[in-house]
Amino acid sequence: MLDRVIITGGFGQYLDVEKAVTIGLLPDIERSKFRYMGNSSIAGAYMALLSETHRMEALAVSNSMTYIDFSSNNDFMNEFTSALFLPHTNLEDFPSVKQRLHTGGGDNG
Repeated sequence: MLDRVIITGGFGQYLDVEKAVTIGLLPDIERSKFRYMGNSSIAGAYMALLSETHRMEALAVSNSMTYIDFSSNNDFMNEFTSALFLPHTNLEDFPSVKQRLHTGGGDNG
């Protein structure tokens, strides 16, 4: 269901995607869908400061957002709290990790 996962900032710069998937920090999707974009917040701030077009686009995006209070939804909260465990507790959501564990592939280091 994900087209891409964009990883940014200092945290993302040193993130080992394969190990992050292994512990459940990132979803188990095609690795080509992960992209690192550097310090994108600074780039976005420059774009908004220097370009009226980008500033208006940022304003339009912020005005089109909808707030949803997930904390009042019990089903969401159950899923959310179970997903907080690192390493993950549901191997069915991580088929490549499950396969690697069952074939003795370990965690690549």
